[in-house]
Amino acid sequence: MDIDSNTSHVKSSSNETNGSKSEPEVVEVSLHSESKQPVKDSNVNISDTIAETSGRLIILYDKPKYKHVRKQVEQLSILGETDIFEVNDFGSFEASEIKNKNYRYLNICIEYNDEFESNLRKLNEFLLEHNSFVSQFKEIGYHVHFDNKKWSEYTEFEREEYSKLIESLMQHKDKVTQVSIINKYEINTIYLTEKNDLTKLGEEIQDDIKNWQNLKVLDYGENCIRFFPGVKFPDSLEVMNISGSYCIETLTGFKMPDNLKVLIASHNSITSIDNLKLPSNLTTLDLCDNKIYFLNYTEFPDSLRSLNLSNNRIDNIRGIEFPRNLEFLALAFNPIDNIKGSKFPENLKYLDISCIPSDSMTGLKFPDSLETLNLQESMTNTRGLKLPNFLKHLNLGNNGVNSINPLKLPNTIETLYIGGNNIKTLNKVQFPMHLRELYLGNNYLTTLKNVVFPPGLEVLDIEMDPNVEENDKRIGTLKDVIFPPQLRVLKLGYQGIKILENFEFPPSLEELDLSYNDLKLIKNVKFHENLKSLNLSGNQELIEIDQVLIPNSLVDLKIPSQLIPNLPGYIIERANNKDLIITKSLPF
Repeated sequence: MDIDSNTSHVKSSSNETNGSKSEPEVVEVSLHSESKQPVKDSNVNISDTIAETSGRLIILYDKPKYKHVRKQVEQLSILGETDIFEVNDFGSFEASEIKNKNYRYLNICIEYNDEFESNLRKLNEFLLEHNSFVSQFKEIGYHVHFDNKKWSEYTEFEREEYSKLIESLMQHKDKVTQVSIINKYEINTIYLTEKNDLTKLGEEIQDDIKNWQNLKVLDYGENCIRFFPGVKFPDSLEVMNISGSYCIETLTGFKMPDNLKVLIASHNSITSIDNLKLPSNLTTLDLCDNKIYFLNYTEFPDSLRSLNLSNNRIDNIRGIEFPRNLEFLALAFNPIDNIKGSKFPENLKYLDISCIPSDSMTGLKFPDSLETLNLQESMTNTRGLKLPNFLKHLNLGNNGVNSINPLKLPNTIETLYIGGNNIKTLNKVQFPMHLRELYLGNNYLTTLKNVVFPPGLEVLDIEMDPNVEENDKRIGTLKDVIFPPQLRVLKLGYQGIKILENFEFPPSLEELDLSYNDLKLIKNVKFHENLKSLNLSGNQELIEIDQVLIPNSLVDLKIPSQLIPNLPGYIIERANNKDLIITKSLPF
C-alpha cells in the first residue's frame, strides 16, 4: 500500500505525544492574524495586467527554483493556452508539435545557476538557428533572475553569452514588450554616492531598457538601488514593478512615462510621496510596506482605481482627499488610532483598514458602494459600527465581538469572517440569507445544537488555533446538529469531539476536516458520494473505522499513524490502485 508520510500534506504535523495536540507546521504566514482574508490579496501581480491570450510559449531552463520566476510562470500559464519548452528539449524541436503551432507570445525565463553559461549558449543557438520561428511571435518577453552580485563577478563567458542573448533579441526589438531584470544589483549598490558612480549606475540601468521602444511591462524588482539616476523610461511603458528590495528611498525626480498605468513600488523604504507628480493615466499604485508618514500633500490622479498603502506609518487620514473614482483602498497595518471623520470615495468597492489601533468605528460612514470590508483587529468594540447596505464580504475577526445579532449584518453578505472573538452561542442568530462562507474559529462555542444555518451556506470553518491556549472551550459533539444541505466544506479541526455516531453529513459535502479532535469512535456515520477529502489526523485514540463506509468518491484520506494496520481491505485496495492517497501522521 502506498502511503504518503510527508507532513507537508498534513495541515497539522504530528509529533503526537501522550495524545496531546501538537502545534501545526507553519507553511505560509498571512498578514492577517486569522490567515483567512475576505477576498483577493491586495498585492498587484504584474501578469494580471496582461490580456488573456490563446497562444503563448514559455522557454525555461528547467523547473524554476526562485519564487519570483515560479510565480511569473504560474501566472503566465493561466492567461490562456500555454506550452512550456525546456532548454534540454531543444534537440527534439524539429519533431515537436511546438514547431508547427501559431503562437502570439514568447516568454523566455532565465535563472542564474551553475549552468548559466551553457544554458544561455543553448538558448542563443536555438534563437539563431530558428530565427524564422521566433519571427512569428507578435510579442516577446524575457525574464532574467540574476545572482545578486556585481556584474564584474560574473565570468567573462557568462557576460558574453548574456550579451549574445540581447543581440539575438535585437533582431526582433520592435516585438519586445515585456522585460524582467530581477536581483541584478547587490546590496553595496545602495552605498554609491559619488556623482560618477551614480552616473554609471544610471547608464547601466538605461542599457537594460534602451533597445525596447515598444516596452509595455518592466519588472525591475528585488534590485538594491535607492533611485534611478537619470534613467529615461520609454513612453510606451504601461506597467512597472520596482518592489521587493527595501532599498528605494524616494520617487522624487523619478520621471514616470505619461502612459504608465500600473506602478508597484511596495516593500521599499520610501518615506514621503509629498508633491509627487503621478501620471494622469495611472490606475494602480501599490506602495505597501514602506515608511510613508503623511498624505497631506499628495495629489492622486483622478484616473486611480486601486491604491495600496498598507503597512506604512500613516497615523491620520482625516482630511485626505482620495480620488473620487477609487475602487480599491488598503490601509491595513498603519498606526491610525482615530478613524472617526475620515472620508472615503463614494465609488469604493474594497476597503481594508484592518490591524489598526482604533477603539471603534463610531461616526464613520462607509460608502454605499462598498462590497468588501476588512475590519479585522481594528477596534476594541463594535458599538457604533454601521455597515453599508450592499456589503458582500466582511471580516470582523479579533474585535471582541460577543454576539452576532447586534451587528445588524446586511442580508447581502456572502462571506463572513468572525473568528477570534468572544462568541459563546449561535442560538437564535439570524445569519444573512445570502451567506455562502462562514468562518468562526477561535471563539467560545461548545455546541452547534439548535443553530439555524442559512440554507445556501457552502463553507463552514470552525477550526480552532492550537496555539491559542487561553481558550479551552471546544465543541464536544455533533449530536442533533443540522448542517445546511448545500454545504461543501466543513472544518472542525482542533475541537473536542470524542464520538461521532448515528450521523449523516450533507450530500453535497466535498471536504471534511476532523483533525486533532479527541475522536475514539466513528460509527454509523453516512458520507455521500461527493466527499473527496477526509482528514482524521491527530485523533490518537482512533484505532479503527470498520463501521464507516468510505465512499468511492474519496481521493484524499489523512489518518493518525496507529490507524494504518487496521484499515479496511477495500480502502487498502483503493490505495494500491492509486485511486486514493492516504497520508499518515508521524508516530510519537
